Amino acid sequence: GAKGCAPIPGSLVAGFVWDGNTSDAINGASVTNDIGGAAETVPTPDDPGIADGFYQMFTPLPLGDGPSTRTFTASAPGYAEAAVDVNLVPDTVNQLDFPLDAGWLEVTPTHLDSRLFSGETEDQAISIINHGGVDANVLIMALPVLSTFEHNSPVTDTTNLPGNTAPLSMERAEAGAGSQSSAPNPDLLLASVPAFGVDALGSTFVEWPDVTVPGTWNVVSGGMGTFFAGDFLLGDFSKQYVLDYDTNTLVTVDTASGAQTAIGPAPPGAGESWSGLTGAVDGTLYASGTTCSASTLYTVDPGSGATTAVGPITNGPCIIDISINAAGELFGVDIVNDVLVQIDPATGAGTVIGSTGVAANYAQGMDFDEVSGILYWASYTSQSELRILDTMTGASTLVGAFPGGSEVTAFGIATTVGGGGLPWLELTPTDGVVPAFEGELPINAEFIADGADHFGLFKANITVAHDTPYDVNDVSVCFTKAFNDMPVGGFGDAHVHSVAGARITGGCGLGNFCPTDAMTRGVMARWLIKAMFGPDYSPPPCVGIFADVVCESTPNSSYIEALFNEGITAGCNADPLMYCPSNPVTREQMAVFLIRALEGSDYVPPPCLGIFVDVSCPDGFAVNWIEDLFNRGITAGCGGGAYCPGAVTSRAEMGVFVQKTFDLPMCAD
Repeated sequence: GAKGCAPIPGSLVAGFVWDGNTSDAINGASVTNDIGGAAETVPTPDDPGIADGFYQMFTPLPLGDGPSTRTFTASAPGYAEAAVDVNLVPDTVNQLDFPLDAGWLEVTPTHLDSRLFSGETEDQAISIINHGGVDANVLIMALPVLSTFEHNSPVTDTTNLPGNTAPLSMERAEAGAGSQSSAPNPDLLLASVPAFGVDALGSTFVEWPDVTVPGTWNVVSGGMGTFFAGDFLLGDFSKQYVLDYDTNTLVTVDTASGAQTAIGPAPPGAGESWSGLTGAVDGTLYASGTTCSASTLYTVDPGSGATTAVGPITNGPCIIDISINAAGELFGVDIVNDVLVQIDPATGAGTVIGSTGVAANYAQGMDFDEVSGILYWASYTSQSELRILDTMTGASTLVGAFPGGSEVTAFGIATTVGGGGLPWLELTPTDGVVPAFEGELPINAEFIADGADHFGLFKANITVAHDTPYDVNDVSVCFTKAFNDMPVGGFGDAHVHSVAGARITGGCGLGNFCPTDAMTRGVMARWLIKAMFGPDYSPPPCVGIFADVVCESTPNSSYIEALFNEGITAGCNADPLMYCPSNPVTREQMAVFLIRALEGSDYVPPPCLGIFVDVSCPDGFAVNWIEDLFNRGITAGCGGGAYCPGAVTSRAEMGVFVQKTFDLPMCAD
């Protein structure tokens, strides 16, 4: 016979789901019943009579002797479930609403500030308060805010880069082509950090007690596979995750023994090979695959090896390795164009930062020291060497060569940030439960001066990871490891420590800054070159340009010659050419040096107007530069409408001038 539609006895259930703390509608919440019915709350922009957070579902009447009571449950991410048992009225609309409770956190105070001398510690209190009706689970992390600033790149010629001229390849380098020199760069002041990696040519797993001396390593084990990509995860340095280039398998390597454990298959996209692996502070494991004509960003499940493509890495045809810092900024090196590329971890989109300054080839390694923010690059150019990559410009600086005949891959720095805090800031506890209804979790923040690896300003954000649906405010942190001879609130205090925090100066020795001493022309050269090109830049070796600058014995000789080569100075005497490195810098000289260092040697300042009573216009020495400095807000003069052009510039005054000129980071609530 003919088939038709028959009515099904039941009820329509409809209603709203809202936030029990704020009364705001919750869209995307799930409402289910105990017989498999389900609905999702939605916004209702087309019906002003119905609020957002609306759902509806049909629920049939029970069959036979089934129970007449139905259980409905509402849930949403971050909220506690709400369940209601109800006897539905048949053949009508039954309204059933759900307020959902959740934890609701506030962190106080919102800023911490500490200033300590060497050997001192200080405790400060943080409170996490839960204004909501559900207990909240939290994880507290201190993440560094790096002391970065805008500066120039020393790389000018990108067509004739020094390095490898062999055909491009991401395979192992040619055996025996490594450097025989292992001398570290004497101009770099770097904190000692341990590291691990694979010598791809020797198939050995190696350890550096201090990677800033790259020529000294310990061989842990032989028998390594083709491990071009590797990193540590979540501060666990007992094992390193690596991707096997040959078998497309995720493997761990025991750092004490070199023992290898296969986790599972980890296939890249068709035609691609694994080139990079990096672990984020949130536990995400990112990988790069490449054909050397196109590259892709992936995530890798550290428990199974399963891979998920994030997206193509634009502007990076041959991304040879990747690394992510504590702030979640992801970078990679492209060896087709020899550039540093910043990569969006959410999409894979790549933005070129700048030239690395060398022609790299073959498999490489790279990793951040998460604490200092320094990006180390285990590069292979014409030799196997450790370099530092400047994330502001892309330029690389040589630290030193690895042992001759090696090629370092699967490179991982063994430092981390996380729940325990930073070396200079220890948080206790690092996790816990914040009880509902105005419950509190107290956190102690201990500042440790001797945990800081240099003097100056350090910044961080204390971040709370949690299981509530709301944003939770960070706590901004400023910590100053003060020079022994810089009194609290003394002239230039904050500015001097800003310059030191940016690693432009380390003081005058023995923990002092010597604020009232004259700034010499030799020291000024070092400060200006580092401000111009970044703290990790070291200039070419001294060749003997000035008659009074002896390369082997004059302090800062290479920086003095760099200042001359950049056109910032012509010296203090023409015949013979002299620099006068020990002479103090006068305030009128300082104005010229600063503006030229900031704007370049071709810059011409505006003509003077006659601002200062003791600097005649237009015939006063450096008057245009002095007034330019004033107009930029870098100086207000020395008082009474005067500039004091012939006065000697003290080191503290130079700290103020350099901080203001180059806009170096300061502490701000």
